[in-house]
Amino acid sequence: MDITYLTVPTAFPLLIALIVATPVIAFIDGPVVHGLVAAAAAAAIAAVARASSGSESERLWRIARPFVRCLAIPAIWMAIQAVPMPFRGLSHSIWSSAEAALGKALTGSISVDPGATLIALARYLSVTATIFAAAAVTIDRRRAEWVLFSLAGATTAMAAILVVQQLASMSLAGEGQGAGTRTALAGGSSLGVILGLATTIRALERHETRRGKSDMPLSRLALQTAMGIAATVICWWGLLAAATPQEIFAAACGFAMMALVLLIRRLRFGSLASMAVAAVAMIVAVAMANARPTGSGDLTLRYAHASGPLVSLAERMVADSGWAGSGAGGLAALTPIYRTGDELAVEPSAPTSAAEIAIGLGFPALWMIAIMVLMAAGLLLRGVMQRRRDSVYPAAGASAAVLLTLEAFTDASALGTAVTLLAAAILGLGIAQSVGRSSQWARIGPSAMPSALGAQ
Repeated sequence: MDITYLTVPTAFPLLIALIVATPVIAFIDGPVVHGLVAAAAAAAIAAVARASSGSESERLWRIARPFVRCLAIPAIWMAIQAVPMPFRGLSHSIWSSAEAALGKALTGSISVDPGATLIALARYLSVTATIFAAAAVTIDRRRAEWVLFSLAGATTAMAAILVVQQLASMSLAGEGQGAGTRTALAGGSSLGVILGLATTIRALERHETRRGKSDMPLSRLALQTAMGIAATVICWWGLLAAATPQEIFAAACGFAMMALVLLIRRLRFGSLASMAVAAVAMIVAVAMANARPTGSGDLTLRYAHASGPLVSLAERMVADSGWAGSGAGGLAALTPIYRTGDELAVEPSAPTSAAEIAIGLGFPALWMIAIMVLMAAGLLLRGVMQRRRDSVYPAAGASAAVLLTLEAFTDASALGTAVTLLAAAILGLGIAQSVGRSSQWARIGPSAMPSALGAQ
């Protein structure tokens, strides 16, 4: 049985192209970008499916199976929302109003806009495809390093834009370009503080494992370490320059979790790992409980940093969404209905990602997604403790999952195209590297190991 880790030559450049394009996507996010991203993700996953052998597909499936089950649930629910309901009581109340106004029978659905829900489903599937394309590509350690470098470079570029804006008093990402651009750049910078630390730790770990060998001179160690530290500093600078206190707090929690997990892994205090994660969770809970809210009684909007009219508009939509939601992607259709006189200038957007999910998918789906993300973080943390080296990759994935969960309650960056692409690549990288090669070989069988070693 021939096993190789270098069978996805087409998917690799596509993934890198998506990552390095995220700083530009932050400025031009829209339907055209969504279509291009979906096409690139589909091409990448098709390349993986065509190039991978049966043994590789089996190995990837065994690694990613727990994550596949979690990711399938939101997709199934979005598909159900778009399907016409056989019973009127299951459909959204807007269909009954439309039926009364038109004077003829209508077959309604849970979604107020089934077309928008199907588009949202397509976007979700493209993000899911990016996750698994990244996982397939980064099973190879060398490609995992290049993906990490690309992620760190892209997020550092996003933070550098915010820094330049502050130093030059330019309107690169402020009111002139819309709040969505600033939020996307700040969201990328938040992930950048984790990736910068990951790059630094990876360089130090690689030097230790190759100590005494000629392929890792001190000059390369110094260069890679300096680049990682510089990326971390620039990302923190960008956050302090343009991010809200809530966004900075979420980034600090993700950064602290990354540092704590790697410190525990470094000191080999594996039995204390769960205690450290629990301590971070307790700190987050206490801080959020004592934070100064915006005045909204709803948790999805309590820590939003947005204008009063936008928060008020979103609060009414959240209150009326019900357990089933109003349909993913239906926010634009609902906004004109809920606007009042002083909210005519409000854009059809939610102040936070959590509020948008609650409006679209319903509160049960929101909390289910939050639990699934934290469960994924737990699986990645288990991978951190099981790896002898390269534990920095699953640690970055787990820390990013925690950061994005917190950030979902402070702004809307987690649902923007740029941040979702970065998050998908980080998660795929963490999934692929959460299991070592020896573990993979053990699952495939000892008879495959000689050919696998020959392929290296």
